Amino acid sequence: MSDRQPSLTTDRLVLEPFGEDHVPALARANMDERVMRYIREPSPDYASAEASIRKILLQDDGELGIWGVRLRENNEVIGLGILRPMPDKSDVEVGYRLTVPHWGKGYATEIARCLINYGFGTVKLATITATFDTENSASRHVLEKCGLRDDGMTKAYHAHGTPLVRINRADWKNQLPGPGTSGD
Repeated sequence: MSDRQPSLTTDRLVLEPFGEDHVPALARANMDERVMRYIREPSPDYASAEASIRKILLQDDGELGIWGVRLRENNEVIGLGILRPMPDKSDVEVGYRLTVPHWGKGYATEIARCLINYGFGTVKLATITATFDTENSASRHVLEKCGLRDDGMTKAYHAHGTPLVRINRADWKNQLPGPGTSGD
């Protein structure tokens, strides 16, 4: 098995190792207060947004990491997906970020399912977790559709704690939809 991230495909998306081609779209997203609402303050300008995104490029997580996400139909960069260790290294987490025009189309679910399938099926992880802001019901719904269930709180991101959801390999095998199923 390679120690590098592979490109992954779904019915509608291509997830590829994060690179230079993904920086402009994600830097613009980092400046959008709607995109950043539950993550952190938006970047005040393109230069600082680009610098923040470039930090992502410096990290090599081997077969885990960050993927740039494109639409298969036209190659447009629409966001990113993550499957990487949490900051405190306690767990491996799945996550996603989409540009606003692509919200509400099931892409977040499709990204999360793809990365969960890769994490359990290829990398052979024992569990996968995710965090979300308590006010972000859309993100919580995506994670629930992907089979992640409440598992308390984590202080990996904030001292006051963040909700944590988790799925293990056995639950993944029993709960996730079959092949060819896209997000809704």
